[in-house]
Amino acid sequence: MLGTAKGPRPIPDVRVVLHRVGQDRAGPLDSALTDRRGEYHFHFTTSGSPDAVYFVSASYDGIAYFSVPLREPATHGDDAQITVFDTTSAPVPIHVLGHHIILGAPDAQGTREAVEVFELGNDSSVTRVSSGPNAPVWETALPPNAADPRVNPTGDVAPNKLSFAGGRVRLFAPVSPGARQLSYAYRLGKNALPLSIRLDQPTSVLEVLLEEPRAKVSGGGLSEVAPTTTAGRSFRRFLAQGVDAPAVVQIDVPFALGDARSRYLIAVAAVCVIAMLSAIFVATRRRRVVVVARDVPLPSPGAGDLLQAIAVLDARMEQGSLTPDERARYESERAELKSRLAVALAEAGQAR
Repeated sequence: MLGTAKGPRPIPDVRVVLHRVGQDRAGPLDSALTDRRGEYHFHFTTSGSPDAVYFVSASYDGIAYFSVPLREPATHGDDAQITVFDTTSAPVPIHVLGHHIILGAPDAQGTREAVEVFELGNDSSVTRVSSGPNAPVWETALPPNAADPRVNPTGDVAPNKLSFAGGRVRLFAPVSPGARQLSYAYRLGKNALPLSIRLDQPTSVLEVLLEEPRAKVSGGGLSEVAPTTTAGRSFRRFLAQGVDAPAVVQIDVPFALGDARSRYLIAVAAVCVIAMLSAIFVATRRRRVVVVARDVPLPSPGAGDLLQAIAVLDARMEQGSLTPDERARYESERAELKSRLAVALAEAGQAR
């Protein structure tokens, strides 16, 4: 085991734990203390699931460090070496080595899934840790229209080490020398585009993947390159290098003329249907008036006017939805007209 804060040196009396992780079971198998030369030794026999992984870990200054998987029958040298670092809460620079933005196509409800992946680099010889519960090790902006942000399990950060509050993404996990990956996702509603993502730190490599063929991206010096396919899904791909901050990447899907034409035709069809139904309704009302006129004694001129008023009132009602107050007025006026019509017909019958 080596420490590097003051140059590589062996670290004695540090407990090293041998782990096994497999589909059948997982857990620690053995532990040992490093000797004065910083060395440790384990003898173990593999068992159970053949795809089980064996590795060792050590905790130093409260931070856990891990070896690469132990794949050889006898593992030694660099593959078995664990390098640990002193910790600091001082403002050690954390660089954005890579920033990847993936935007999927909308689902049936028009909702899109967006994913952002960061590779963070610590070029120092110490592990950067938080100085307190409200002091993140690193942070960045969250798009204002992002909903339900959550940590992706594919990164190197535990869910409880990343917070989403106040429009910021805050990392509280320690960042050791080298590279560390974090990933989070969020949903975008159907009215969330255009999407604006603020780059508040210089970025070595910026990549944007867009699943929608008509999507457009601007800002950050991005240029389109050959598309890529993953998990059976095709994405347009945009790349930029050495992006200065601040910068804003904006993603949008233009409104297509075909969409407008479809909506226009639907609207025209709806108007035609309403007009046709209104004409049929009025024609039916007229035929009903004629039938009534043949089956009952001819009404007086006043009764005819009342019949026409009722037909016009019904036709007007059928042409649009009514509020509760409008429907109440319609029913009251129609009842009054029917009452007057009944009196007029009765008077006409008595006159004959």
